[in-house]
Amino acid sequence: MKKLSLVVSACALGALSVFAAGLRPAAQVRLPIGAVHPEGWLRVQLEKQRDGITGNAEKLYDDIGQSDWLTGAARGGQYAWERGPYYAKGLLSLAFALDDTMLKARAKKWVDAILASQRANGAFGPKDRNWWANMIALWLVRDWAEATGDARVVPFLEKYFAFQRQEFAECPISGDSMWAVARTGDEMDVVFWLYEQTGKDEWLDFARTLSTESADWTTYYRRGGDPGREKKTGYRCHIVNFMQGLKTPALQWRLDGDARKRDAYHSAFDPEGWVMRMCGRPDRMLNGSEPLIDRSATGGTELCAIAERILSCQTHLTVFADAEVADDLETVAYNSLPATLAPDGKGIRYYCLLNQPACLDKFLLFANNGDRTENVGAICPGPHAGFGCCRSNFHLAWPKFVQSMWMAREGGLAALAYGPCDVSTPTADVIETGDYPFGPNVTLKVTRAKGGEWPLFVRIPGWCAGAKVTVNGKDAGSTTAGTFKRIDRVWEAGDEVTLLFPMEARVSRWEMDAVAVTRGPLVYSLEIPMEERKVKKYKVPYEKEWIDNYGGDFPRKELLPKGPWNYVLSLGKDGKLDAKASVVLIPSDPFAPGQAPVTVSVPAVRSDFGGWGYMREVTTGRAVDPPPSPVPDEGGEVETVKLVPFGSTQLRISLFPWCAKKGR
Repeated sequence: MKKLSLVVSACALGALSVFAAGLRPAAQVRLPIGAVHPEGWLRVQLEKQRDGITGNAEKLYDDIGQSDWLTGAARGGQYAWERGPYYAKGLLSLAFALDDTMLKARAKKWVDAILASQRANGAFGPKDRNWWANMIALWLVRDWAEATGDARVVPFLEKYFAFQRQEFAECPISGDSMWAVARTGDEMDVVFWLYEQTGKDEWLDFARTLSTESADWTTYYRRGGDPGREKKTGYRCHIVNFMQGLKTPALQWRLDGDARKRDAYHSAFDPEGWVMRMCGRPDRMLNGSEPLIDRSATGGTELCAIAERILSCQTHLTVFADAEVADDLETVAYNSLPATLAPDGKGIRYYCLLNQPACLDKFLLFANNGDRTENVGAICPGPHAGFGCCRSNFHLAWPKFVQSMWMAREGGLAALAYGPCDVSTPTADVIETGDYPFGPNVTLKVTRAKGGEWPLFVRIPGWCAGAKVTVNGKDAGSTTAGTFKRIDRVWEAGDEVTLLFPMEARVSRWEMDAVAVTRGPLVYSLEIPMEERKVKKYKVPYEKEWIDNYGGDFPRKELLPKGPWNYVLSLGKDGKLDAKASVVLIPSDPFAPGQAPVTVSVPAVRSDFGGWGYMREVTTGRAVDPPPSPVPDEGGEVETVKLVPFGSTQLRISLFPWCAKKGR
């Protein structure tokens, strides 16, 4: 296991010392990228990115490979805006998560170019007042400094924030764009980091200025907003803005202690709140085809929003250490994310649909200013799906999830999300194994520990009743669902903590009273057998070698169903599902089609009631939504149908109509 530099402890000390100067302390300290390394099947997910789109993006996408941020050219447009920094931010996290020398060198090239672009007045990048796009680059260089201790970053940030503070008199955040207003929390996070490094009150004052410039997310999550004013208030109904905004109230709370901000995240995802009732999903995402939409089973959620949800969960967890948010972090990463990525790492989908029985290369859902052409193929896996933001921004999702699995807390460590990994900090080195999230078992083995007593916090998921925790084979005492269990002891190499999280298959009710099946942190879906059909190959116009040797490796594919999907779940009189789970040995890639390590067998019947099982005639690529349940008993034969994890499917049904069979 690779040892980490003392950057961790320096950051931790800074975070704990700032309250006396006016910034409320965070409950936990984010570990630098590279402190947590994925192992086993989790590592495979990141390696697929390295060998697929992320590792080839600079050749595959002209607006990344020839970005003004990297080349210094003045091409303008998307070359000077968000796409280059988006990519570099994810590239950097991936490089350190995998400890990959080649990717680190490529990330350093971006960091060096950004730092070298700073002008005498403090501005940097392709444009002087590029507030939103610069926020992404600020996060990138901050991450770099945490991972490497690069001494260039702090003076770079100080010079830029001084410039920005002066320019706000003529060009405030709102003078840049609605995106900057919505996403100001991204910059606040970096300003807090700078304040913790320097202790200079001027940066705390600047953070307060940014807070006043931000969209009012706290009110929006509680009550919604006026659609007529949305562009002036940060376009908060935009699903990506909505997910990025989740971090802002938590950061603002550190400034003012407002209890409403403390509860803002819960307001946003309260099952009885307006957002979840309007467009909520069982994977803890929202339906949004750019703007938030209804709860249709074929509404779709945006890949960009999935990535930003993971990142906002990380920020919120540093501030409050809420187990509820860690539950959501896991649910999104293990369901929505893999379901939206091509299993070979060479394609993405702009939209992830709960019910997606076909992927057709046609227009789906959202037109930008009436132009449908850019959003064609939005559910077909390929290097271009929908608008260009997602294929630039998704790169951070898996690496930032891995970084968020562990944090420093109260002189010890906290296990937030579970999966195969190892963590290395000045406090301890720990190796994590087990069959979770497909099965109930997690093992944490300490391989090195500092002297003295310190606490280990382990998350008890909110869905889990009867969790058991043992230390070296001895019962560690009672547990409470939806909390962190604290274990204080003098830890030594060889100590082993085992966690058992019993998993029960459950159903929840959604639009038209359709049901979703969950077990533990996973949503389960009917996997539909499919046929792939390549419909387009992408080639890059500015590098002939790429065209000749690699262009055909990144096609867009249509996915066509090769079996029935019009199943209706058969529920008992008590409204519960008679389900049986079966877990097998976890393969190297449990999210690959046909490789699911766990299945849930359920009773179901075939029915075409209400058009169930057909595609819509008007909007191609979308299935008919489940008819209102319970559907009539048409005397169909009860079959045993196997459901697999949502993230293991490419074509799927996740929201089912149901019937109550006679005699059941």
